[in-house]
Amino acid sequence: MTEVENDRAVAVSFLATFLRPEMLHVYRQVTSVHSFAVWVITRSRRHPERFPFDRLLILRKSPWRFVTRLWYRLQKRRVPMSGYETRQMLRMVERLRAQVVHVYLGTEAVRVLPYLEREQRPKVVSFHGADLSDDLKEEEFQQLLRHTDLFLVRSDSLKEELLQRGCPGERIRMNRTGVPMPESFGVRQSREYSAEHPLRLLQACRFVEKKGLDVTITALGLVREAGIPAELTLMGSGPREQELRKLVQDLHLEQWVHFPGFVDNQTLLDGFMHYDIFLHPSRTTSGGDREGVPNSLLEAMAWGIPSIATRHSGIPEVVEDGVNGLLIDESSPQALARAIARLVSDPGLTTRISRAGQATIAERFTIAACVASLEESYRVAMQLAQSRRHA
Repeated sequence: MTEVENDRAVAVSFLATFLRPEMLHVYRQVTSVHSFAVWVITRSRRHPERFPFDRLLILRKSPWRFVTRLWYRLQKRRVPMSGYETRQMLRMVERLRAQVVHVYLGTEAVRVLPYLEREQRPKVVSFHGADLSDDLKEEEFQQLLRHTDLFLVRSDSLKEELLQRGCPGERIRMNRTGVPMPESFGVRQSREYSAEHPLRLLQACRFVEKKGLDVTITALGLVREAGIPAELTLMGSGPREQELRKLVQDLHLEQWVHFPGFVDNQTLLDGFMHYDIFLHPSRTTSGGDREGVPNSLLEAMAWGIPSIATRHSGIPEVVEDGVNGLLIDESSPQALARAIARLVSDPGLTTRISRAGQATIAERFTIAACVASLEESYRVAMQLAQSRRHA
């Protein structure tokens, strides 16, 4: 293990996997913190070429891991961190002389409860959206409440959910997602659309139910039926891709829907200038899965793309209907098609929400502002932990 720095306090971040492509916002956090030296502890290292990071420690798997996982799954229970891994993590954190430990995702925090129960250092757990769904049982949350000093959330709606579950307000802090800002700001200009130069629609996300991609595809068909020449690009990948491709075929939209696959973030940012409207019709699934605030939506607004989203979870905390974007109800292709038509027919509105969207991100969602908030949260957790020990 590399020698620990002496000039900065150490913060340890635990992620089960470092790092899945959709967790870019976490990478931006751990690489942008300045007041603390951040180390990452993980079970699995993935995509090192995309997410290079030197301060990384990997837990060795228990030799009994397969048997243990099978037993818990037969019991239909969440597989906890093994005693073998727990002891490793305790030793690693001690060796690093960490001042605070930050576990990303509430459901993963439940898995590492055997560690959290034994760790006396300040402990922080972040909730991002899906990890506060019905899958997080009440008894699991109560255990987290007993063994965590501070909870971080990405939206007021997630904060409200924590409050309803009985978490004291003073133990919750906002930790919004920060996104990069373009070097120069350009307001999107409206133009004439034709078969040769169609309206270019974009949605970029993981292909899962809560993203509402089927709504987007159906809305495209309605827009074209209304006489607006439009095409749609769906950037991303995921478990619902084949289902979405079949929907495109069923609606006879193959010519106007493009699936470029997963693209890295820089490619996405560089490509924003080629699109006219960004779409993100998120919805709550039957299992309670939902968004915090979609990162791609924030990035599109930062780049001045007029955006349409839903009145869902934390999105209305960012998008004000008719001011810096348009909001529609969930799961309504008709409402999405009407919103697209509204932007096409009102160039002045398009310009206003483009400009206001950029201003919103510059004011509230820069990486620097959000990382400063995270660093302050670590200090708050340290104070809360000190009060706990003296209680």
